[in-house]
Amino acid sequence: MGSTLRIGGLASGLDIDELVEKLMFAERAPLDKLEQQKQTYEWTRDAYRNVYTQLTTFDTYIADNLVLKSFLTKTSTSSNSSLVDATATGSASGTLTIEGVSQLAEAARATGSQVNAIGTTKLRDLLGENISQNYIEIRAIQKDGTIASTATKIEFTLDMTVDDFVNKINKSNAGVSAIFENGRMSITAKNTGDVKGSAEIVVESGQEIFQKFGFTLSGTDSKELANNGKNAIFQVNGIATERSSNTFSINGYNVTLKSTFNSIQTIAEKFNAAKAELNNARVNKNDKEQLYIDAQNSYYNGADTTKSYTAIHNTAYLNAFGNDTLSLSEQEVFNKLGSSFWKTITDAEINAIVGKTSVEEIKDSGLFDKLTDKQIEALIGLDEATINKFTEHAKYQVYGTKLKDFDANTITKIKSFSYDSDEELEDIRKRIDEELDVSDEVKTALKSLSKEDLTNLFAASEDTLSLYQRKAQADDLKSKYNALGDSFFNDLENDEITTIITIDFSQEDAISSIKDIDEDLYNKLKNLSPSQVTALASLSEDNLNKFKSLAEQNISRSDYLKAKSEYEAAETRLTNAQNTFNTALADAKNANIILGDGENATIDTNSDAYKNALTSDSVKITSTTNVDDIVSKIKDFVKTYNGLITQLNTLLKEKKNRDFPPLTDAQKKEMDDDEIEKWEAKAKTGLLRNDSILQSALSSMRALVYEANPAVSNSKYNTLYSIGITTSNSYTDGGTLTIDENKLRAALEDDPDAVAALFTNAAGKKDDTIIVNNEEKKVDTRGYLTKLREVLSNTKIKIEKKAGRSTMTENSYSLGKSLIEIKERIDVWKKKLESIENRYWKQFTALETAVSKYNSNASFFTPQN
Repeated sequence: MGSTLRIGGLASGLDIDELVEKLMFAERAPLDKLEQQKQTYEWTRDAYRNVYTQLTTFDTYIADNLVLKSFLTKTSTSSNSSLVDATATGSASGTLTIEGVSQLAEAARATGSQVNAIGTTKLRDLLGENISQNYIEIRAIQKDGTIASTATKIEFTLDMTVDDFVNKINKSNAGVSAIFENGRMSITAKNTGDVKGSAEIVVESGQEIFQKFGFTLSGTDSKELANNGKNAIFQVNGIATERSSNTFSINGYNVTLKSTFNSIQTIAEKFNAAKAELNNARVNKNDKEQLYIDAQNSYYNGADTTKSYTAIHNTAYLNAFGNDTLSLSEQEVFNKLGSSFWKTITDAEINAIVGKTSVEEIKDSGLFDKLTDKQIEALIGLDEATINKFTEHAKYQVYGTKLKDFDANTITKIKSFSYDSDEELEDIRKRIDEELDVSDEVKTALKSLSKEDLTNLFAASEDTLSLYQRKAQADDLKSKYNALGDSFFNDLENDEITTIITIDFSQEDAISSIKDIDEDLYNKLKNLSPSQVTALASLSEDNLNKFKSLAEQNISRSDYLKAKSEYEAAETRLTNAQNTFNTALADAKNANIILGDGENATIDTNSDAYKNALTSDSVKITSTTNVDDIVSKIKDFVKTYNGLITQLNTLLKEKKNRDFPPLTDAQKKEMDDDEIEKWEAKAKTGLLRNDSILQSALSSMRALVYEANPAVSNSKYNTLYSIGITTSNSYTDGGTLTIDENKLRAALEDDPDAVAALFTNAAGKKDDTIIVNNEEKKVDTRGYLTKLREVLSNTKIKIEKKAGRSTMTENSYSLGKSLIEIKERIDVWKKKLESIENRYWKQFTALETAVSKYNSNASFFTPQN
């Protein structure tokens, strides 16, 4: 320690090392206590974290076994499993009656004509050397019965054999399978079904390759390879319907159609249903069309409907936020290309855009190969000034609202600041703090920037900085507008705007001051959040009036877009209804049960085919609850729950063994590893005795057992204790659960859905609104398990604040802060002890020197023999 010269008792004969060690042993007592306290903190932290792990394990158990899996287990029964089979999920309810199946789902298939090739034939020999491309692109029907929106690309080489090509197709994700036998290729969709209005296998690219294999492609663009897929058509519970697969889910049953039966009756029902739906779809489309026209006229009011935004809307936007921000139409173009594009655009690229009137003209430059046609289309008609505006906006976006406080005085001081880009970032930030005479807000904004962004900012001209500041203020206004929203501003009356300006928002509960003046306005403002009130308080009367004008335009456009979307959906519905009707009509004609033609056709119930049709009994599918399985599941849950409760109670009740404090380093040196392990096991007891976090958790968990759930329709079973699950009568058990199995079984047999809702109730809400005695009440309708998991989650959050996680820094949780503080005290004491030990050695060294001098003098006077 230090550089003190140490003399070990040669003159005095004293064992100075031992003397200093004993003196220091006494001096170390405060440090030992600090080290022991540090160890206690660490053990306590680890004990909390162990509880955190136990809670996480229990929560995962609940999720995996009782939430993600169906709580109820049900078994299904089919009255004729050779025709229709089914399995029941936990949500299966009621009886399904399948009255008939007229058609089973089939996959679309295309088969090419005979070609002069075998499996080992090289593609070069079949396709020729001059084939235009070495890939095909296919879209096929998906599991949900729709056609894939994106084609799958399958590449090949001319050196491949036909068999290699087939393997390539089969290993792709194109949704088709291929075989090649006896000189013919067949391609089949992997999924069954009929895509209304489209083929089930579409060749997007490479049609000539398929033609070489003998396929004939159809459709207006000669891309349809196979359009002969079929949907399953059946009647269930009196409703004629169809599915793209023979296996599907309905009312909690997984149904599999195995064979057709009662076909004529089902075809007739399907035709009648299709005809009715076609009429309904047409009426719906006409209704939606008029709403769409009205909404369009309201927003555009004679303006160009090909534009996304009207001039009036753009003007209202710029009036609200200033002319230095981009208009809505400009933002649309800007966003299609993205900030990076505009920030890095070159002069050559600008020249390739300006003055061009078509996508092809711009593409001819060869500078935009990475852009889509839609993106290039957005560039048409742009002039150089607009492009430069977009470039400045892209550069500004790096900074955003951080620059809103850059007034003229601030910009002048920034420009006079001696900025050196060769300096380290921390040195630059330090000089900004010490040398730049600007507001703290500006300093904070500057210090938050990266080195590159700071360099660019200080290099910018005063005019550019002024522009950025105006853009930042515009964005700040936008954030305030968005905080309150379109509806808020649109609903404000002019006199209400005048009243808002009179409110003194610096006063506590300022909104209440207008309650007696304007109750309607008070009702609009009273539920605003603190951040919304802050935003409102910062707005001027001019802001509010302009925001109201913008909100009117925003809502008008929103109404138009909604009406447009609904009209387009109505068009799609009508198209699907027409296709379904056409198929149903064709099926009815083939069955010889139709009278008339087209939409005027009707089912001919007097036809021989209809009257003489064979009939079979309907197939009934029912389900029963597997009570044994659910009881076993609940018993396992209770066992796991009780294990956790017991562990937590042990920690709460465990007494602190004060005879076994944490060992000091000196004590550990005197003990072997086994002795240390046994000592520390006793020293760690009672760390969480009477802990408030664990006590709160146990109290909340116990309360849930007796908490009624009003969402359970059968009030007989709306609490755990009402179905036989209660806390133990013994106080010493600490809230463990017991099960009256007979009572539980009776509840499950009587109303299994009520028991399931009590535990899970996926539709429940923490603050749900229900009607009780004609009055609305706010209640918690979540299932017991959801509420239990919330208790676990809240407890884990408290533990995290107290003891953190292994990945967290010590200053982010309370025990960690205590550890930081005690480590600092330990460091101070270590330095202090070093100083004390040096002092003792100096004192003993002085003693040695004095004794040595005395001995030297004494020897001078001693007679020599």
